[in-house]
Amino acid sequence: MSNRNGLNILEKFFSYDIIMSMRKVKLTIEYMGTHFCGYQIQPDGRSVQGELERVLREVFKEDIKTFASGRTDAGVHALGQVVHFETSKNWKPERIRASLNLYLPPDISVISAEDVDDNFDARFNSHYKTYGLRFYLSRYTLPHLVGRSNRVNDNVDVDLMGEACKYFIGTHDFKSFVARKSGKTDFVRTIYTAKIHKINEEEYEFEVSGNGFLYNMVRIMFGTLLMVGSHRIKPDDVKKIIDQKMRNCAGKTEKPEGLYLKSVKY
Repeated sequence: MSNRNGLNILEKFFSYDIIMSMRKVKLTIEYMGTHFCGYQIQPDGRSVQGELERVLREVFKEDIKTFASGRTDAGVHALGQVVHFETSKNWKPERIRASLNLYLPPDISVISAEDVDDNFDARFNSHYKTYGLRFYLSRYTLPHLVGRSNRVNDNVDVDLMGEACKYFIGTHDFKSFVARKSGKTDFVRTIYTAKIHKINEEEYEFEVSGNGFLYNMVRIMFGTLLMVGSHRIKPDDVKKIIDQKMRNCAGKTEKPEGLYLKSVKY
């Protein structure tokens, strides 16, 4: 056997070995969405995915692609976004976390890294997600909450809004609560919990969990609750709006700055 032939055999062997040794890693990440065009890579904007993959390539010296539990829109934050990727590096999860956080910009952080089996998929294996939309009651803007909480006029009745939340719970066609440009044809989703609670001295949160969410769905749900809180509609009118399946029956799409993807459960 010539040396050249021997090298060819070795190259094939090690190439095969690298493919077979690929591992799948799950990351849980947190980010402030204020200065991002959204999670997903866009041709003309700064994205969370773009920053994360840039750092992954720098750290691992591999062409790594990430797959997320779902997209978040421009200005939307995350406390528990989940992504997965594959690598041939046999690093311990804590080293992965530390290495990425060393190079990531200050508005993204890896909360945890862990090995998962080959069947894990950050998007398709998720059972439900929880979102929280934070807001405060004031006639004036509070500068320290700008970019992370929505200002709501202080004449809003939060108790009425909380009462209306129960009508979202269950399996419904949420066509009234999706942006017209979404392109979706299936609007049926199941909401497990929906409530409003106080999170600190200044802020409240509309928290909702479900098996999936449509484009702008949570922000439109909140806009509809504000219609209830301002006495423009009654709490049980929310059920009628769901049944009508018409976008113009629901409230406006509220600002994204107070919206957080809180967690994804598998």
